[in-house]
Amino acid sequence: MKFLIIITFFIYSFSYANAQTGENIIIGKKETIYSKALNENRTLWIYTPEITSQNVNSYSRYPVLYLLDGEVHFISTVGIVHQLSQANGNGVLPEMIVVGIENTNRLRDLTPVVLSSNDLDKTNPFVNFLSSELIPYIEKNYKTAPYRLLVGHSLGGLTAVDILTNFPNLFNAYIAIDPSMWYKSETFLNHTISQLPNLDLSGKKLFIGTANTMPDGFSLSMLKSDNSTETQHIRSIFKLDKFLKTNSNGLEYSQKFYEDERHNTLPLKSEYDGLRFIFDYYFFDATEKDFADSTSLIASKLKSHYIKISEKMGYKVSAPEAFINYLGYDALNKKQYNKAESLFRLNVESYPNSNNVYVSYADFLIAKNDTNNAITYYKKAIKIKEDSSTLRKLNILLNKESYNISIKDLQKYTGVYTLETYNIDIVIEIRDNKLWAKVPGQEDSEFIPVSKDVFTVKDKQNYIITFQMDGDRPTEFTSVQPNGKFRGIYKSN
Repeated sequence: MKFLIIITFFIYSFSYANAQTGENIIIGKKETIYSKALNENRTLWIYTPEITSQNVNSYSRYPVLYLLDGEVHFISTVGIVHQLSQANGNGVLPEMIVVGIENTNRLRDLTPVVLSSNDLDKTNPFVNFLSSELIPYIEKNYKTAPYRLLVGHSLGGLTAVDILTNFPNLFNAYIAIDPSMWYKSETFLNHTISQLPNLDLSGKKLFIGTANTMPDGFSLSMLKSDNSTETQHIRSIFKLDKFLKTNSNGLEYSQKFYEDERHNTLPLKSEYDGLRFIFDYYFFDATEKDFADSTSLIASKLKSHYIKISEKMGYKVSAPEAFINYLGYDALNKKQYNKAESLFRLNVESYPNSNNVYVSYADFLIAKNDTNNAITYYKKAIKIKEDSSTLRKLNILLNKESYNISIKDLQKYTGVYTLETYNIDIVIEIRDNKLWAKVPGQEDSEFIPVSKDVFTVKDKQNYIITFQMDGDRPTEFTSVQPNGKFRGIYKSN
């Protein structure tokens, strides 16, 4: 059984805890840039992972998926990318930026330049727009990683194959969905077949999805003896497929025929399968036993897995910081100290510019009664970002800050609160002169005051509970903890 529960809970806790009502759902934005190559304005549809992620940091870099016919395929493409990289704890794909390119003159842009048989070496101005204007613009203004994909359907698929043939290093991977290889009597198909043997395509990937565009009553076996115009589209794709299966020159290639899909129904399935093929190495396939193991095994496996990913993608890729942090605190709360330390150290190694990784490692050191080193790591965190919660922890260790509260003042926080995310009631009460929280299905937790209206949880690391007050009466509390941010609304005393 795959270990899904812990990952799913981790992701959903972020997603639902920050849910709002009455707001628009936004998955991207439009931008317009001027193209000198095309002498016109071009509209871009842009999605960045921060739009749908509840775990945003300033130092993440993302591969970029460039999408032809952007106004048609943008929404479905973003849905696939989000579903397979963020939703439900999936890590099948890396998080990606999606740049959809809206058409102005589709036939001009998505057909390679050819005036005569001698013009095959002339560059389509649209390719100049991509290489010298669009890609530099995106890389200047967005947090990009050095990995690019190109996705095109129909004539866009022809463009993708043409760019692979003539400018193979412009992108790392290509998805050509039912490409129009028949165009100009297969001129560009034959050009590709003649040129690819001269190229070194090591490290490049190409996926071709092929729709069933045959007339009723036709089968694949009948294509071999058919020369009709009706079947030229699909025959031209299979001609390219036959060539690529024996002349890849290092290209990692896959083609899939979709018998039940037509030309215009194919993009969704084909893009899904194409992305799965391109990133077939990305998913961390671990078992429940791997995650439950109390040793440093899971940290070691994660480190090895992301080294392999880095080799494939050509730049350093690390396991998600927030996920590793969650696993680390989960191990720490279970007193699995070797496991916790290996996970927190992995984050320190992977994200040296994050204040959070140093805070987490310092919390671990506190649990191990290593106060001196904890002070060192809290100070490292504060140098990166002066966070009030971290400063409070440091000052307590340095005996610069202590906070005492009377029983009378503790009484102000008692009452019944409804946890907004799950619609369950939490009772906060005084017991043995201390403040306790009773949560259904969990052990009672003791709240430790650290400043006015702010508490931590005894024997649990990285929990901050803050009460919002209206004079001496509470209105709500927020709990920031390793698995998310939660809100409790005051219900009654």
